[in-house]
Amino acid sequence: MFRRITTQQKHALARLAHTRVAKQFNGYRQTRRLSSYVKLSAKVSAALANNEPVVALESTIISHGMPYPQNVETAQAVEAIVAKEGATAATVALIDGKIHVGLEQDELIRLARNDNDSTTPVVKASRRDIALVLSQRMLGATTVSGTMVAAHVAGIRLFATGGIGGVHRGAECTMDVSADLTELGRTPVTVVCAGAKSILDLPKTLEYLETQGVPVIAYGESNDFPAFFSRRSKEGLTVPWSLQTPEQVAALVHTNEQIGLQSGHVVAVPIPSEDATNSAEIERAVDTAVREAHDRGITGKAATPFLLRRVVELTGGASLKANIALVKNNARVAAQIARAHAAIMFNRRLFHSTHRVASISAASTNPLKTRPLLVVGGAAIDLTSRIGGHLNSNAPVSATSYPGTVEMTVGGVGQNIARAAHFLGAETYLVSAVGNDLYGSTIRASMEAAGMPTSFLQYPGSHARTAVYSAMHRQDGDLVAAVADMEINGMVSAQQMEEAFQRLNPCAVGVDGNISVLALSNAITLSRTHRTCVVFEPTSVPKCSKVLSALSFIRRSGAIADISGLVHIVTPNVLEISEMARVAVDVGLVESVPPDSTVAEIAGHHYTLDEELIRDALTLFPLFPTQAIKLGCKGVAVVSPMPGRRERPVVRHIPAMKPSLVISSNGAGDSLVGALLASLCREQTAAFTLDGDLALGPENLDRIVRSAQKASILSLESPDAVSHKLSPELLDSD
Repeated sequence: MFRRITTQQKHALARLAHTRVAKQFNGYRQTRRLSSYVKLSAKVSAALANNEPVVALESTIISHGMPYPQNVETAQAVEAIVAKEGATAATVALIDGKIHVGLEQDELIRLARNDNDSTTPVVKASRRDIALVLSQRMLGATTVSGTMVAAHVAGIRLFATGGIGGVHRGAECTMDVSADLTELGRTPVTVVCAGAKSILDLPKTLEYLETQGVPVIAYGESNDFPAFFSRRSKEGLTVPWSLQTPEQVAALVHTNEQIGLQSGHVVAVPIPSEDATNSAEIERAVDTAVREAHDRGITGKAATPFLLRRVVELTGGASLKANIALVKNNARVAAQIARAHAAIMFNRRLFHSTHRVASISAASTNPLKTRPLLVVGGAAIDLTSRIGGHLNSNAPVSATSYPGTVEMTVGGVGQNIARAAHFLGAETYLVSAVGNDLYGSTIRASMEAAGMPTSFLQYPGSHARTAVYSAMHRQDGDLVAAVADMEINGMVSAQQMEEAFQRLNPCAVGVDGNISVLALSNAITLSRTHRTCVVFEPTSVPKCSKVLSALSFIRRSGAIADISGLVHIVTPNVLEISEMARVAVDVGLVESVPPDSTVAEIAGHHYTLDEELIRDALTLFPLFPTQAIKLGCKGVAVVSPMPGRRERPVVRHIPAMKPSLVISSNGAGDSLVGALLASLCREQTAAFTLDGDLALGPENLDRIVRSAQKASILSLESPDAVSHKLSPELLDSD
């Protein structure tokens, strides 16, 4: 007889079932967690934390696939190509008992050279070998199989290599089948390659992949399966599917992940036509090398390195040249796919973020309620060394120590801007990354001593170092040399930023050019969602175009169709606005430059402004409708829309104020931007529309810029980057 169960018992059983399912699901998730055996490089850790595109790279190609020094040169070039395409390279190797995901230059060289060192040989490590190599603290170079395992554990979805392993010729007798194929059947990582190595039995390799349930995608217009050195195999092999764009492949990767399939993909990219070698010559060399391997009894993991090395010799180096070219091309394609996949994930996060704030409370949208200021950017320690009077101004600096002075101050563009706005009375929060070290503690303590909130300062991990700028000067102030260790500035977490927006709902956000392009994209799109005014401080010429890359990314991702005016105010100097205008035209973000007649007409009214400056400002006006261009000792040029006719720019020149004494120019521009932001927050009821757009007319905007100039003057007159004399009363004075 069955007993009737109560409603309470039903709920208890449902909770138990849910718990069991959750445990099963978490068992899968645990394979993605970083174990104590995995060591991420700082760059890879930051990229993964920020949901930025990452491409895994194997290391066997360094240790066993190419001779030295071509191997290390190729590895460095491939990492540079991945970076150029907007992704982070994560070369994988087993070093000193750890799975290293992302290598330093000395580690790359160690792998490249150690293959010929009989005392510490590099072990070719697939899945089978990982635990053994780690436990014995050997030096291991990961194969495709080993790299897929490491990439999956780290949460990396894309992996670029030359060619995958496969079924060896004569496998019907030797049973020599690469572990790469079984790994592809059980590990959800997408491998971008030039097909399987041509030394293999390609028809049997494709059959084996089909048995393992691995989709093989031809990349391009043709369904031909490439044969490593050649764009198509001698057998004329084809695959069922071809995809033509990074976005199509990224959609495949995303869907595979969403439905929970645990198999990977092979994206077969043919070698570029200009790099393809003579197929007949390569095939003859491969046949010869295979016969020699058989005659010498070379099998197993020793076979592939021998065959590749012998083919290079038989082709007089032609195959090596082709190998290098196809590896670089595969890395380029993989980075493009990774970037497209990041855009998909970016849109998903934006969708959920939009729905979370769709019903913002009446209090947060009430124009009479004051909303705080958010600054996202770099925080750093500035070390200034000044050599004493023992060195003549023209004398060379020798490799020795000198008596002198060393000063340490807290700096960083974002931190300076936030500090200035805080001193001027704005409720200001800084989102930045610092190391869990002495310098990081110093920055935190300095901010707390000034009464600044530190709740959004983050520690990316034990590997991350606080940003430091260390400069050595002669006694007269001339710079001798400087070292800038600013890598951590690219580690500002997207999650930390989203949390700040959710908690604060800021009226304005100031972002500097130190943060990554994806972090900048997040800040801009979150600002659109929260109806927040965006002010961008370019920081430097090399970094000023990041905002253009961010806008390009937003447009490509489809998150926001119209990117004009997403960034409300930019604050470049003359060199930065020139570079921004050039890049905006080059990448097609603006369609045309203003006619000479328009430029000449405006220049006629402002003889102190250079025509090139006016042309650059008008070129960028469709993207950035309000500009405060810092002219140094000449003041500020201001560009903003004409009231009632927002498509027409109005250009003004606000002359500089003269300081009584210039002690240091460091921080003057940051103080100006901080004061600008503080003024906007102070006048937010009049400064912003309910949609977060600027509502200030030219007269009020000019008044705010003049007030901001006063903060800049106090900085020039102070030894500190941000003067302690800044106070809310400064914004009250005329």
